[in-house]
Amino acid sequence: MDKIQAQFAKLWKLLTAPETFDTYKSAVVMTWTIIKETALLVWLVLCLVLVFADWFWKISVGAGRSTRAWFNGLEGSSEQIASETGRALLNAGKSSLDYTLNQARAQLGFEIPAPAPAKVEPVKAEPVKAEPVKAEPAVTAPSPVVTKAEAIADE
Repeated sequence: MDKIQAQFAKLWKLLTAPETFDTYKSAVVMTWTIIKETALLVWLVLCLVLVFADWFWKISVGAGRSTRAWFNGLEGSSEQIASETGRALLNAGKSSLDYTLNQARAQLGFEIPAPAPAKVEPVKAEPVKAEPVKAEPAVTAPSPVVTKAEAIADE
C-alpha cells in the first residue's frame, strides 16, 4: 500500500505543478488556434469553389448561347456543318495539347521538338473570264474661256 500511496503522491505532485498547468494551457490554446485557422482556410476554399462554379456557369451558358447563334446563322447542310465543326474542334484540341505539352517540357527543361510543317491543301485555280476592253470615245478638250478683258487686249 505504501508503494501505491507513493506513486499517487508523485502523480499528484506532477499534476498540480505550475509547469503542468502552463503546458496544458499552451497546448489547448495552440490546438484552438490550429482549429480556428483550419476552419478559416476551409471557408476560403469553399468561397473560391463557389466563385469558380459561378464563373464557369456564366462562361458555359454564354458559350452555349453564342455557339447556338453561330450554328443557326450558318448556311449548309447539318452534316457538312457537323463535319467542319468536328474538324475545327479536333484541330483546336490538338494545338492546345501541343502547346500544353511544350509548356510542360519547357518547365522541366526538356528540349521542345520543332513543329511539324503545316499541311497545305492545294487550291483549285479556275480560269478567269476576262471581257475585252472597250475603246472609249476620245475626249476633246473644252475650248478656253476668254474673258472680256483678254478679248479687248487681243484687238
